[in-house]
Amino acid sequence: MASPTDTVAGLNALLHGLSLEPMPESASPTALTRPVEIWRSYLVEFLSKLTILNCDASTIREAIASTTETSLGDLTLILPRLKLKNVDNKALNKLAFSVAAQLPFSSLFLAPRVDDIQLRMKFSPDTLPRLLLPYIADRKSAYGFDLSQGLRDPKEPKKGKKKVIIEFSSPNLATGFSGNNLRSTLLGNFIANLYEAMGWEVVRLNYLADWGKHIALLVGGYKRFGSEKKLQQEGSIHLLDVYAQMEGLFKPVQDPKGKAKQGEKCASPVEDKTIGVERDETFKRMEGGDGEAMKLFHHFRDITIEDLRVEYQRLGIGFDEFSGESQVRPSTITKVENALQEKGILKESNGSWVIDWAKHTGKKGLSTQTIRGRDGATRYPLRDVAAALEREEKFTFDKMVYVTSSAQDSHFQQVFSALELMGRRDLLEKLQHMSFGAMQGLEGNSLREILDNCEARMRDAMNMEHDEDDVDGSAAERITNNAMVGALLAQELSRKKSHSYTFELKKLTSFSSHSGPMLQGCHTRLTALINELRTEGAETSEIDYAGLKDPDCANLLRVMAQFPDVVVAVYKSAEPHSLLGYLYRLMDTLSLVVPHPDEEDDEEDDEDEQGSVQTVQQESSGGEKKARLVLYQNARQVLGNGMKLLGFPLDLQDVVVDFTSDSARL
Repeated sequence: MASPTDTVAGLNALLHGLSLEPMPESASPTALTRPVEIWRSYLVEFLSKLTILNCDASTIREAIASTTETSLGDLTLILPRLKLKNVDNKALNKLAFSVAAQLPFSSLFLAPRVDDIQLRMKFSPDTLPRLLLPYIADRKSAYGFDLSQGLRDPKEPKKGKKKVIIEFSSPNLATGFSGNNLRSTLLGNFIANLYEAMGWEVVRLNYLADWGKHIALLVGGYKRFGSEKKLQQEGSIHLLDVYAQMEGLFKPVQDPKGKAKQGEKCASPVEDKTIGVERDETFKRMEGGDGEAMKLFHHFRDITIEDLRVEYQRLGIGFDEFSGESQVRPSTITKVENALQEKGILKESNGSWVIDWAKHTGKKGLSTQTIRGRDGATRYPLRDVAAALEREEKFTFDKMVYVTSSAQDSHFQQVFSALELMGRRDLLEKLQHMSFGAMQGLEGNSLREILDNCEARMRDAMNMEHDEDDVDGSAAERITNNAMVGALLAQELSRKKSHSYTFELKKLTSFSSHSGPMLQGCHTRLTALINELRTEGAETSEIDYAGLKDPDCANLLRVMAQFPDVVVAVYKSAEPHSLLGYLYRLMDTLSLVVPHPDEEDDEEDDEDEQGSVQTVQQESSGGEKKARLVLYQNARQVLGNGMKLLGFPLDLQDVVVDFTSDSARL
C-alpha cells in the first residue's frame, strides 16, 4: 500500500513512483499542504542552477507567482523581480528566451512559454493527475487547510492550539433581529469556520444585547400587554410585539409640529412621562437584583435563546456559549471604573461619569461619552470593557474577534482606547473588530420570520419546477431549507465585507449559473455520477490516467490544485467573496468535464430505440472509468471543502439540477 503523501517521506515515495527526484532541499514546508508548492520547488531548483541568472533560491522563489487563469499557465517567472542590475526590459525579454532554452526537461512541466519579460510554465497533463489526485485523496476533508497556522509552536505541536473567540450575531432581546444581525451571523460563522479549518481552537460566542433600559421597558410592557399563553405559543415573537406596543406609547410618532400623524393615536405627555419613570425605576430594581423583575427577565432570556437555537440550526450554525451584557459581573464593572479613576480618565459631569475620549486619546473623531448615568445605570462601553476582562480570565484566549457592523466602529474605538488607558495594551493587542457594511431590506422582525419568508419564496420557486408529489414531505422541507440557505449565503458572501447593500428577496430564487443552489446542485450531481460509476464496478479496476490528459480535465485539475492557495489568501484577508468566486470558477470548469443530464437522457432514449447504442462511459475501459471516478471524487472533495468553509449545506438530494447550463434551473 502506498505511503500517505502528508509526510515528506510519503510525498517523496509518490514522486519516486513518477520517476522524479526527491523534493529539493530548498523546498518550502508548505508543500505538504499546498500542492502548487511542489512544482514551484522544482522550478526554483532548476532555475537556481542556471548560470545566466546567477540568483539564489530565495530570490528566485520570490520572483515566481502563481496564476489563477489557467490559459496563462500555472506558474510565472517574473524576471524584473530577480532584481538583476543594469538589465532593461529589452534585455529581460532576451534573457527570458535564453532561460526557456536552457531549462532542463522535466515531466512535471510542459515547454516554457515566453511572454514579454515573463516566463510562463504549465503543469504537464500527464503527471498532474498522477500527483494531484493521490495528494487530495490522502488529505480528504483537510485538503486546502494548513493546521499548523493554529499551533502555538508549529515546530512543537504538543504545545497545543491557539484559542480564538469569535463574537457574532448578537441580537437584541427586545428590538429583534436586524439585517446587521443576520450579516454578522453569516460572516461570523464563516470566520469561525476559517480559523477552525486552520487549526485554531474556536469558541463561538453570541453576546446578546440583553441589558439596559430598553429591557426594563420590555419587562414593564409585559405587565401591560403580555400573555403567558401567547409567550408559550409564539415564543420571542410575542416579546417583540409587546416591546413594539410599549415603544409606541413611550415614543409616539409625531410630525415636526408635535402632532400625531393622521390615523395614529399619540400618547399624552403625562402617559409618556409615567412610562419613562416606570422604565427607569424598573431598571434600577433590576440592577439591584430585584427578584420579581429579574425572574421575568430570565424567563424572557431563556425563551429567546431557545428560539434562536432552533433558527440558527436551520442555518447550520451553532454557538458554544450564549452570553450577554446581563452576564457581566458588577464587581468587574467596578474594577474597570476604579482603574479608569486611578488614571484620571473618568470625570464627573452633572451627576454622570464621563470620559472625554478626544482629550485622553488625541482622536478627534471620538466624543465625550457617558459610561454611568446620573441614575447609576451602567452604559454599553463600560460593560464591554468589563466583558473583555472576564473573557480573558475565563478562556485565556490568544485572540478575540468582534464581528459587528461598521456602525459599531466608534464604540470599539472607545472600548479599545479604554483598555489602553487602563494599561492593558497586552489584552488590546489580542482584540480585533472585524466590521462590515449595513444590510437593509429584510422582511421580518425576528430570525424566524426572516427565514420563513425566504423559505416560502424558495418553496414557491421549486414547486414551479417540480411536482410537489415528486418528493416526500420531510425530504422536500429539508431540500427547500438547504436551497434557501445556499441562496442566502451566496447573496451575502458575493461582495466585500465593507460594502453595504439592500437584500432582495426576489434574487433569492434567480437561479443563475453563479448561485448558491447551483453550487449545491453541482455537488449533488457529482455524488450521482460517483454512485453510477461505483455501480458499474469502476472501483475494482486498475486506474488508467490516460483519459484525464484532455485539456478540459487538465484545466479542472489545475483549478483543483489552486484551492489551498485561495484558502491561504482568504485566511489573510477574511474576505469570503474570493473563495465563493473560486468555487464558481471550479464549477464552470467542471461543467466542461461532467456530462449534461440532458445528454444522458438522449443517450438512454437512443439505446431504447436502437438496442445497441452505448454511452460514452459504457464504451470506456474499466481503467478509464476508475480514473473518471477518482477525478469526480476528488473534485467533489475540493468543492465540498470550500462550501463547508463558507457554511453551505452540501446537497440538494432528490432534485435534478443542471449546473452545466447557462440558464440554470432547479
